[in-house]
Amino acid sequence: MRKRGIFAAFMVVSFVVGWGVLTLYSPHHATYAIGLQKAGRHPRSRLKGRRGHAGNVKLGKEHSHVREILYNRLPKCGSTSLKALTRRLAKKNHFHFKESNIWDQFSLNQTGLKAFAEDFYRVPSPFIYERHVYFVDFEELGLKSPKYINLVRDPLDRIVSAYHFLRYGRKGGPNHIVTRLFNKYYNETDRNRTFDSCVLNKSKECWGPKVNLMTHFFCGQDPVCREPSIQALEKAKENIRRHYLVVGLLEDFNSFLKVLSRILPQFYRGVTELWKDLAPNVQEAQKTVKKRPPSPLAQEAMRQRMYLDYELYSFIEDRFRRQKLELGIH
Repeated sequence: MRKRGIFAAFMVVSFVVGWGVLTLYSPHHATYAIGLQKAGRHPRSRLKGRRGHAGNVKLGKEHSHVREILYNRLPKCGSTSLKALTRRLAKKNHFHFKESNIWDQFSLNQTGLKAFAEDFYRVPSPFIYERHVYFVDFEELGLKSPKYINLVRDPLDRIVSAYHFLRYGRKGGPNHIVTRLFNKYYNETDRNRTFDSCVLNKSKECWGPKVNLMTHFFCGQDPVCREPSIQALEKAKENIRRHYLVVGLLEDFNSFLKVLSRILPQFYRGVTELWKDLAPNVQEAQKTVKKRPPSPLAQEAMRQRMYLDYELYSFIEDRFRRQKLELGIH
């Protein structure tokens, strides 16, 4: 009986060890390891970076020690206004503000990620770096992760604004950049197509993965983010919890500025007073030309297509409300 017990235990241990070895050297794992090695990293560096993270951001805390901020701005969510404020405050509060001149490269390959990270950390500290780019996990590159900020708006309002802005620009200009971008991707037939027609005919701007752009921006560069899915949504939420000091709402821009001044005084001290001076001119100049509201039918169709973005927007809305409550901002 004792021999049988020893033999049974030996078989169990052999199976467990054998399964572990088989898993370790499976084609999937080998491909993953080779991919990391080609990127110049040991396969275990990813796990090492993950193990050491500090957990979720504390919403009611001042982060005056933070010296590097990445603002991966979502298109048509008030970023021009925030940039105007940040530009002026950089001089007043003595920090560097790096403004990117790349507007249409959200997704980055391995070479692009390395170049982006190098460019980011080339800026003298303290600094804020802005660019239209999907979330970048610096830990995956073996680097220290900066803190993020961002600003969002109702998903349907955002896509309607973006649709008309790409065709007609803004009242205050300059519009040469947006004209160049439109001509790069579209033609005159596209320009004259109404938003309702785009939605109801399932044209590329109003159909497919790109309509849930907010989810992709916060999900990031990971392969799981390329197609709309619950996994992409959950990854976006995780990134927000861990990396974003604040994600504000354009619909409550004044409160967003108050939060910035409270949690990042080294950068945004005096922002609310400055906005009072700039708001009348900036808000009028940023209005999109020829923007028409979509029909109820088109609105309903787009809300159904953008269900992931609306789920994420609700998550951000609740998080921002809790942050204001913790900071005593009304």
